Amino acid sequence: MSSAGFSRVYIEFIVQGQASGIGDYALGEYISTEEFFKEINNLQTQIIAGEEVKLNTGQVIDPKSVGGLLAIQMYMETLDSSKQTMSGLAKLGLSVERQSWKTLSS
Repeated sequence: MSSAGFSRVYIEFIVQGQASGIGDYALGEYISTEEFFKEINNLQTQIIAGEEVKLNTGQVIDPKSVGGLLAIQMYMETLDSSKQTMSGLAKLGLSVERQSWKTLSS
């Protein structure tokens, strides 16, 4: 079995990967909420204008058809589910962080 020795390149790679991610849980929740409302606003603007709706997946949907309305509803439910998941993960992360600080301080 081979083992990777100490490498400053490997350590630097890990540090850069950590720095390029979302820095804290509250910020992650804020970003997910902001993206959710931007996408909902985009959908609403296109529907009110009577245009075909272009989703961020690249799909184009006709909101004047029953199938199109069902697709928009499913897409909006997926967006909401993603937002709720990010919110739950952020709250879980904050809870774990709080417990870690309690453990360290006692």
